[in-house]
Amino acid sequence: MGFRIALIAVRGIDADTLYERYGVRRTGQHEEIAESPVCGVTVSTGWELLYLNDYPRPHSEALAELSANSELLFCDVNETCMSSFATGWENGVEKWIVFHDAQQSPAHLVTDGEPPDGYDAIRDAKLREQADDDDDVDHVFDVPIDLFASLTGIRYDMELPNSAGKDYEILEPV
Repeated sequence: MGFRIALIAVRGIDADTLYERYGVRRTGQHEEIAESPVCGVTVSTGWELLYLNDYPRPHSEALAELSANSELLFCDVNETCMSSFATGWENGVEKWIVFHDAQQSPAHLVTDGEPPDGYDAIRDAKLREQADDDDDVDHVFDVPIDLFASLTGIRYDMELPNSAGKDYEILEPV
């Protein structure tokens, strides 16, 4: 697993449409742990997922296109510099963002738009943990990640819900 990971979860379009829009295609090869640069999987929670390892991240224009006629959630995790980012899109429009950058401060957290239900509870719990921790653990780093997971059932560093083993299909650029 790389140090820079991104997840794109889409609901409302099928996997082949998502892959075509993103510019990747199926290889027919599967892996148990998403270690290839780009993998795809249909998750039991109802989301089509792209898992990106140290692979170029889509810009806002690409996320707008990927979310056309669908709902999209994006989570970008950089463990090297302890930054995390989540955003929600619907029908080509960005609805909210949540961003943490430990280089700014351990409690750094920026939001824009109206984060979804559950955000306040996640934020408040992690800020309390941050205030109570004497071990220099970056708890606020998990706010965007936990928000994404609460909405999709998917967390970048955990097994997929109802995993059958080699769930991730290796994808390649078109």
